[in-house]
Amino acid sequence: MNTKTLIAFAVSLLAGCTTVGPNFQPPAAQAPASYRSVSATSAAQGVTLQRDWWQMFGDAQLNQLEAQALQASPTLGAAAARIDRARAALGLARADDGPRVDVGGAVTDLRTSAKSVTTPVLGGKAIAFDGTQTTLQVSAGWELDLWGRVKRETEAAQAQLDAASLDAAAARVALTADVAAAYWQWRTLADEAQVLQRLLASRRSALQVVQTRFDAGAATTQDLQRARADVAAVEADQTDLPRRQALALNLIAALTGQAAAELQLQATPLAAPPAVAAGLPAELLQRRPDLAQSLALLHAATAQVGIAEGAFYPSLRLTGSFGFQSKELGDLIAAPSRLYNFGPSLTLPLLDAGRNKANLATAQAQVQESLAAFRGRMLQALREVDDALAELQGRATTQQAQQVALAASQQALAVSRQRYDAGAVSYLDVAEAERTPLATERALAQLRGAQWAATAQLVKALGGGWGQL
Repeated sequence: MNTKTLIAFAVSLLAGCTTVGPNFQPPAAQAPASYRSVSATSAAQGVTLQRDWWQMFGDAQLNQLEAQALQASPTLGAAAARIDRARAALGLARADDGPRVDVGGAVTDLRTSAKSVTTPVLGGKAIAFDGTQTTLQVSAGWELDLWGRVKRETEAAQAQLDAASLDAAAARVALTADVAAAYWQWRTLADEAQVLQRLLASRRSALQVVQTRFDAGAATTQDLQRARADVAAVEADQTDLPRRQALALNLIAALTGQAAAELQLQATPLAAPPAVAAGLPAELLQRRPDLAQSLALLHAATAQVGIAEGAFYPSLRLTGSFGFQSKELGDLIAAPSRLYNFGPSLTLPLLDAGRNKANLATAQAQVQESLAAFRGRMLQALREVDDALAELQGRATTQQAQQVALAASQQALAVSRQRYDAGAVSYLDVAEAERTPLATERALAQLRGAQWAATAQLVKALGGGWGQL
């Protein structure tokens, strides 16, 4: 049996070996049957999020802000660059699985030494060579992936590309939710400003009545100071409101990539937000890109174990070259000028001072770290949904109580006005009765803002329609 036959037999034998390292198996997601704040039935009620989820609110101004944010965000730009980098890394990994062919040429002026131990001797006289040599050569090399190490490298690179794409999707979800939350906060402050204006007008009217009565000797100093304190308290809130509105506008401008001075928004009253279907906890893995990204990173770490194991096994490389070499350029492409070589090379690691073992231990530890990170992120995702649902449920209950209080206070105000028209009470009694419904309206405006903020939080916690059309 000649050498070529032995090599072919060895290659066929080694090629039957299995791929090194463990195959990736997604871990079981430990999710409860339903969320704590809602039942499985009620969690299915409400609108289902789509990819461009903000469009379900029918707000053209919000749609424009979201489009600007998606176009101008440096965060999304950086995420896109990471995808390109991961795609290039995948191309490099795939290139290692094929042969490499190089073409080269050289023109060399050379002279060999007449005093070297390798100098040929003819008739007792050393022969030195002097002249110009031209070489044209094609060389090729191919490392046979006998153990699947290169396959694992490609697998790891593909998983890293998936993780980069999912990271960009998670960044998109976070950005769009943050834009909506900032926008709804600004609109809430606009609603609150209108209520504050009416409340301030009411308390100033009450102060004027008290001042008149005090001048006539019908009211005490305590009544006057109390009325003044009420006016001052509302004025303080009203004075602070532009600061809060400016901060909200600044945040919107930063998220949408424009200067705050150029941002022109029209405020309209906020209604109650629509209910969003939360679904089941087990669906979070398909709904949240950050969870899918965590799994992709675990996949890449698992493939790295196979790469580390591959270092313990021998590697077989086939190399060869073919070309022409001649001292005369005219004789370069001729049969006598041909040169070639071909031969396999086998490398078996023997002593590496524990390097391969350390690399394998590092890869295995990375798998455990990635697994723990996935489980931690899953728990965090469940908590975020539960928090948002609890916030929505709690705010809705509080709003119902405030609506009852508002109806009662408005009825009391109507009675007070009727008695004032009949001459039974003074205008001060009417002003006092007007205080409660206006304060309740302000609380309701703040509650609506909190509900919209919780809606943005829930959208973000549910993955913002990722994976949907």
